[in-house]
Amino acid sequence: MRQVLVIPVICYLALLGEFVLFNIFGRWGDPHLLLLVVIFFNLYSGIRFCLWAALWAGAFQDCFSTMPFGTHIFAYVACAYLSTFIRRTYYERGSDVSKLLMVFMVVTAHAFILGLVHQMVFCEVRWIEVWFDIWIPEMVTTVAVALYIFGKLLGVARALKF
Repeated sequence: MRQVLVIPVICYLALLGEFVLFNIFGRWGDPHLLLLVVIFFNLYSGIRFCLWAALWAGAFQDCFSTMPFGTHIFAYVACAYLSTFIRRTYYERGSDVSKLLMVFMVVTAHAFILGLVHQMVFCEVRWIEVWFDIWIPEMVTTVAVALYIFGKLLGVARALKF
């Protein structure tokens, strides 16, 4: 029960962290912390709490987005199911390389899903610009801080005993 109440707070703090880092460092200093929270809860607690984190992360992101409401919820839930599939088929427990590979694949899928939804809703998407201006900075910074963030979230989970 405690975990259900703490996940929205962690998602909100991750959103604030993304906002602050983006305003200080710009595109190349903005890791995707909400996606790391979703992946962490998948690895630590399983799909139920991962979906709860994905719903909250998507709802918080949708509140400040220009996309139609529900777009980010859809993208995060799809990434939650993808991370579950990766965890069950390719993930090796305790391997840092495996965690980083999972983060790489989920960040790639997230950028692709949002690009497709944007193309369906608004207009044609220039995929070269999506990959070079959005995906590469997001992927590099997210993979760079993933293990550190996972360690801090594990410390929070152990301190709150869930």
